Amino acid sequence: MPTPSYDKEVSLLEVLKTRPDAGQRDMAEAIGLSLGMTNLLLKDLSAKGWMLMRKLSPRKVQYVLTPEGVKELSRRSYRYLKKSIRNIADCRERLEALVVQAKGAGKAGIHLVGASELDFVLDYLCRQHELLFRISTASATEADWFVVHGENEPTRSPNVLEYMEAAVSIGAGL
Repeated sequence: MPTPSYDKEVSLLEVLKTRPDAGQRDMAEAIGLSLGMTNLLLKDLSAKGWMLMRKLSPRKVQYVLTPEGVKELSRRSYRYLKKSIRNIADCRERLEALVVQAKGAGKAGIHLVGASELDFVLDYLCRQHELLFRISTASATEADWFVVHGENEPTRSPNVLEYMEAAVSIGAGL
């Protein structure tokens, strides 16, 4: 599991790669750290050989990502992407279980109430399982539809996040 310093290092490596002319203040602002913490992190990256500091003048320093720093950023980005893809697959499986159980209970479809970043996944899965899918801002109580609320409505239940955070059985909601 990544540590907070891992995230800070990756963020700083990304800034060094994308904004080579950035000064320490700009870097600190971009990654949300204090100037002092950014300075310590830059020294740490330099000690690891991932970045070089070139003094251009008494008040101006240029920070350059080394080839080893580019490799490290690529390795970490790849691991992050791989983990994200696993999480997306898990998300899809949990939502598919919801759709399969709704179909098994004889529901006409899934009615999503409110906004959700997952609406396109639910729509796709409903199509795959020959269920109807609709989105609205108003709650519905139709017996032949399974109603689920978007994650942006945390006080409404059942909520999409409830199915994502735990493999909750939807039997009670059907």
